[in-house]
Amino acid sequence: MHRPATPLASRGVAKQSAGARRLDILETACAVVIERGFAATRISDVANRLGVSSSLIHYHFDSKESLLAAAFEHYARKDVEEMIADIDAAPTHAERLVRLLENYVPEGSDDLEWKLWIDAWGEALRNPLMKRISQQLDEQSNALLEDIITDGVRQGAFECADPHVSSARITALIDGLAVQYAAHDGMLDRSGLLASVLAVAEREVGASLVHLANPESASRVQEQGASATTRDSSARVHLCPRCGAGHICPTH
Repeated sequence: MHRPATPLASRGVAKQSAGARRLDILETACAVVIERGFAATRISDVANRLGVSSSLIHYHFDSKESLLAAAFEHYARKDVEEMIADIDAAPTHAERLVRLLENYVPEGSDDLEWKLWIDAWGEALRNPLMKRISQQLDEQSNALLEDIITDGVRQGAFECADPHVSSARITALIDGLAVQYAAHDGMLDRSGLLASVLAVAEREVGASLVHLANPESASRVQEQGASATTRDSSARVHLCPRCGAGHICPTH
């Protein structure tokens, strides 16, 4: 988690380069947004936290909207870089996929990164700059998952007819469950959320992943699988060749 930036006043504003000042502003804006939310954050809040005048903020950013969008992009891209380094260290395609999914799933209901993402989606409805940046970051996340699946298929580790569609389904599931997990109490826990994501991912790539997850999530996947087998013992699922959606049909 990123720490709030040290105030500019304590480091000597005059001695800092324009790039260093801008970085301080972005880091501090992130800290303020995490506390107050995008809608309630004002340029004066960031300036006060830094111990400088609002005019210095306006020198680097021409509006509150541009400051908030740039701060979110800075925060999110830094997290993505750290996540990619963790994923690239995994020795197999399956382990890379599991690490990616574990990174995508919130650490807890108070996960600051996810709270920032959810808040950014809401801000994107009103801020065109935030809309553009959040869409770019979402597309980057989807592309990262798609690349892992595609490479796994190419190397014979996965079986997946359409990695683009599969990655979209997996990320849609993560986004939906993560919003419920982060925004509400008691609806589900992290191991249950991760278990649901892993179960779907296994079906999408035709490979076993659960044994690579933490023991609690692995146990939850097995419980879900047993429950589904019992409940659907008289049914079978067909995938629509056009949309990829599953349709349950009675066995004959």
